[in-house]
Order: sequence, then structure tokens, then C-alpha cells
Amino acid sequence: MSRTADPFDFLPRDSPAADEVRAFDWSTSAIGPPDRWPLALRAMLSTVFHTPRPMFVAAGRGRVLFFNDSFRPMLGPRLAGASGKAIAELWTDVHSDAAAHVERAFSGESSVHRDMPLRLARHGFAEETWWTFSYMPLRDEHGTIIGIHAVTHETTRAVRSSMALRELNTSLEREIDLRTRERDQIWGISRDLYVVSTRDGHYRNVNPAWRHEMGYDTSELVGTGFEELVHPDDVDRARDAITQLMDGDVVVDLELRVRAKSGDYVWFAWTCVPDGDVVYAMGRNTQRRRDMEDQLRHAQKLEAIGRLTGGIAHDFNNILGGIGGAIEVVSDRLDSGRLDGTRRLLDAAGGAVKRAAGLTHRLLAYSRQQALSLSDVDANAIVRGLDLLLRPLLGERLELNLRMQPDLWRTLSDASQLESAVLNLAINARDAMPQGGTLTIRTHNAPSSDIGSGRADYVVISVTDTGTGMSRAVIEKAFDPFFTTKAIGQGTGLGLSMVDGFARQTGGRAVIESAPGKGTTVSLWLPRHIGETDTQHAHVADMKHPGQGEHLLLVEDEHMLRSLAREVLEEAGYVVSACEDAHEALGVLRGENPPDLLVTDIGLPGMDGRQLLLSARETRPDLPVLFITGYAWEAFADSPRLPERANLLTKPFSVRALVDAVAELLDATRR
Repeated sequence: MSRTADPFDFLPRDSPAADEVRAFDWSTSAIGPPDRWPLALRAMLSTVFHTPRPMFVAAGRGRVLFFNDSFRPMLGPRLAGASGKAIAELWTDVHSDAAAHVERAFSGESSVHRDMPLRLARHGFAEETWWTFSYMPLRDEHGTIIGIHAVTHETTRAVRSSMALRELNTSLEREIDLRTRERDQIWGISRDLYVVSTRDGHYRNVNPAWRHEMGYDTSELVGTGFEELVHPDDVDRARDAITQLMDGDVVVDLELRVRAKSGDYVWFAWTCVPDGDVVYAMGRNTQRRRDMEDQLRHAQKLEAIGRLTGGIAHDFNNILGGIGGAIEVVSDRLDSGRLDGTRRLLDAAGGAVKRAAGLTHRLLAYSRQQALSLSDVDANAIVRGLDLLLRPLLGERLELNLRMQPDLWRTLSDASQLESAVLNLAINARDAMPQGGTLTIRTHNAPSSDIGSGRADYVVISVTDTGTGMSRAVIEKAFDPFFTTKAIGQGTGLGLSMVDGFARQTGGRAVIESAPGKGTTVSLWLPRHIGETDTQHAHVADMKHPGQGEHLLLVEDEHMLRSLAREVLEEAGYVVSACEDAHEALGVLRGENPPDLLVTDIGLPGMDGRQLLLSARETRPDLPVLFITGYAWEAFADSPRLPERANLLTKPFSVRALVDAVAELLDATRR
């Protein structure tokens, strides 16, 4: 008899059950290797594995078991290694109940059984189940019985519902006589949910509050498993509670989300008491309390915003006062022909500008509106670059320990913002160790991890201190804006909120692990980036490139900044055409002397900077652009990163940074 190269060509390709058959070593089994199987067995297996209803085949004298994908969930914890086992070996606890029917089928007699009770352990505890199945002999072409095949499905829920309803109908009169009037009143008028269930969590009776609060009639719930209405994220805790009840323990204050008939989920705190074969449970609605807590938290945030607004106004007034005073003194001295002390005053004004910029960057980061220039980033290089900066900041009492994975993956991030986030975490860790300690910065790869949006590969940067630690209540609020445990005037409460906002913008998140007295670890989970390695990150302020007469088109609606930028760029060796809006810039772009580089503000009146670039690239597809911006980049809300051949410079910036950013972009486009 001819055989194809694949002995399992009669099985489907996209079937886990079929894959298990292929993986099993049949040469040692009672029915031998697959190329010796009878054609009738192969034909039946093909039918079974292509059928959506639960079916199985027991073949040969060894009663070797085959089953399809629909049958796999019925095996529960028996599934591992089930394919190829003898039916008696696999179903040891119920084989005695079904053995007679199996033997009848092997003797040539078909049989059908409806709602047959079987006690199975599928979820860690034994439970009563009911099944409807039919057994039929499997014959070869000579009429010899070579096995049996069976069709089955579980009828547990229908049987339970029928039994419970029967019991309710037959016992209703007795229960009315036994229950006192007081209990009837509590049962009937309570807004809390009352349930009488079996020990394994199936409803036997519910009070009228289920209809008023959740929309269900009693008949819709009787026989239903408790976990069927529980939110998927809470099912594990619900199963743990059922296990406790099976052991005879009382469950108190178990908060679960329960699905209403409308499909909405509502929080309830459950108290469950086992009593013989039943469990009495009461659920109190905690959704209202949670909503009120959210409203209170929102009110507190609004109050904090008010306090922060006053604080920011105070800080900016101080900063502006310092800048204005320095300019006024320098102007007076220049008028009188004096230059002594002017450098010190100008440096002080420059420092005030940097403090103001830092404050606005924190606010934009909190609102997740900072403009990110996403690129291929080596997190190890970022951490190593911060080493020299961190050591003097930490002081002599703190030990800095860097533990970096040598083969760390790349991540798609904003290098400057990532530096700021790690520095922020390090300073927070320092403040948590006033008596000294160890600060550890660790990098590592986290393959196939789920941080709330499905499994993916991440690069993790963890900052760990040996300081005071946080309580669970503090951890829950740590990323809230304006929340701080520092004294008044020592913190805005935006640091961790900024870090979390930055991480989420890149597609990751920040995670806190801490306990009082045991230190704190804050981890940045950043998505892995697979692609070509970009040039290494460097601070633009450290680069120096003179211009060579290249033509720049500068578009900036702020007159003072436009004039200053034009003057600086021309002094650096460039030819500059300056425009105050996009429409004027389009005239230059279409002129006889097209620019080599476009430098444009994003937030222009009318046509914004991105729209200007799109129009320019209709005729100049390779035109490089340097975007300058001081706030959210709504123009790029639909894009996770800048266009090709584009860089970003955040206001306020030094004039040297502008010159070097232009030179860097021009150099990159020449390569």
C-alpha cells in the first residue's frame, strides 16, 4: 500500500490536537507507527480532527486515545501528555463509570447516554458534572472492530439549572413556612445582593436586588457559575475564594467587578459563609464609594493645581525679575561705558532662562505634551554618560553602582528626555537616603513581557535605592501629578508624573516596587527597537560646525527670535531668508534660489510647520528640516516620530545649539 512522505497528511495543519499526534512517538505505542495504521482508522481520525464538535477515538486493544481540538478543554489538567494514552489510564477517576459502555462498543454495540453524572477534578477540586455522549464501534474494511469513536458534550449547566429550579419549585412552600417574616423583609428590600449557591459557586437562589441593581431575573441566574459574571481580570481571585469555601473557610471583603445585564461592570465587596452543601453570600455595592473617592481625588488635584499655579506664578516672577534686573543693570553700565561685572550679570540671566525652561518642560511632561524626537537609542550609553554628572550630585555618603547588560537591546526613545528621566529618578533616590546608602542603576532585556498592553520585548532601566521606601498607599499615588512627600517648597510633585508620562509616550510605562524600610525601585520599561543603528546620541551644544554659504529658510512668527536667529546664523556663515509665516515661506521655496535647509517653528499662524514641510516636499522631497518648538506638537499627534531628514530643537535654546543643530542636520544629509 502506497504512503505519502507525510504519514499524517490526513490531519489538519492548524490544529493543536493534530500537532500533539504528530509529536508523539507512536513506534512504542500499542498501535504501532502511523504507516501501519488501518485505512479505516486514518479515515475516522481525519473526520474527527476536522469536526468542530467534541469527539474522540480509542483505537486498538490498548484503547489508545485520540481527540480533536473541541475535546481538549474537557481534559483540564489531564491535557499534558494525554495524546496516545490508554483511555483507562487517562480517565482513572471516571473510567469505572464508563468502562461498561466502552466495552459494549468494542463488542459491536452502539449506545447513547444523556446527562450521565461524572465526578471530575478539572480546576484543582472535584466537582459534579453531567455529560451526553454516544459510543460507536469502529470497523475496518473487513468488518473487524479496530476501536471505538465517540461524540460528547457537557450538559452540566443545563442539568444544574433544571435541578435547582426543581428544588426551588418543590421547596418553595417549605421555605416560606420556615423563614421568618424578618428574614423575608431583609431578603426582599435589601439593596445588597444576596446569593444562595452551591459550594463550588453555582447560584441556587438570589434576592430581588439582583433585578433592581443588576437587571437580572432569578431564572436567568439560577444554575449560573459565580465566576461567569466576574470581570476577567478578577476571575483568579474569585476562584481562590471558591477554593477557600470548599475548604470550609469564610471569605470576607472580597472586592470583585460583577457584570450587570447591560454589560457594565460594577464593584461589589462580598462576604461568603459556607454552611453544609451551600454558601450564603452578600455583596455590597462599592462602586458608589469608589466614584466618590475619584471625585474627591479630582477635587484634590484641582486644589493642587490652584496651589501650583500660584507657585509657578511666584517662581516666574522671581525669574523674570532676575532677568529684567540683570538687563537693566547691563544697559545702564553700557550707557556709562562700563563693562565690569556684565559677564556675571549676563550669566545670571542665562541661568534664570534655563530654570524657567526646566519648569515649563516639567509641566509639558506632566501633561504628556512634550515633543519627543524618537530615535534609535542605546540606554547603556545614556546611563554611562550620566555617570560623571551623578557622582558629584550624590555626594560622598552615597555609593553609585552601575549594572548594565552588555548585549542590551536598542530602544526607540528620545535620548534627551530619557537622560532627564533617569536623572530625575536618581535625584529622588538620593533624597530618599538622607543618611547615605547605595544607588543602583541597572539595565536589562525583558523578552515577551506583559505590562498591560500585551506581550512584547522591552528594555528596562531600573533605579534602586536603599532608603526609606514607600507604603502601598504612597505607591498608588506616586505617579499622580502634584503628589509629593517632600516638605513645602522642596518639590512640585511633577517629577515621577513626568517620568511616567514620558515612558507612556514612547509606548512603555514606569513601575514602582517598594516597601517601608526596604528601599524603592522605579523601573522604566521602554519598547525594544529593531532596525538600523542610528548615530550615537550626543549633546548638540558640544558640536561646532561653521557654515559654508548654504541657503537657509527661517520661518518664525516671533519677531525678536526671528531677528536674533537670522543674525546668529548669518554670522555662522549661512545665507538666511527669514519669513514670519508659511505663506511668505512658500514664495521663497518656489523662487529661483531654493533653500538647502528649512528651519521652521511648528506653531505658526494659519499653516503650521508640518503643513509647510509637506507642501515644500511636493517639489523638494529631500529637503531637510529643523523644527523649533516650545510646546505640544499637535501637528504630529498622528505620528509617533518625526519625518525623515528632520530634527527637533526645543525652545528656549542657546544660539550655539541652534547653529550646531543646523550644521549637524546639513552634515547628515550630505552623507
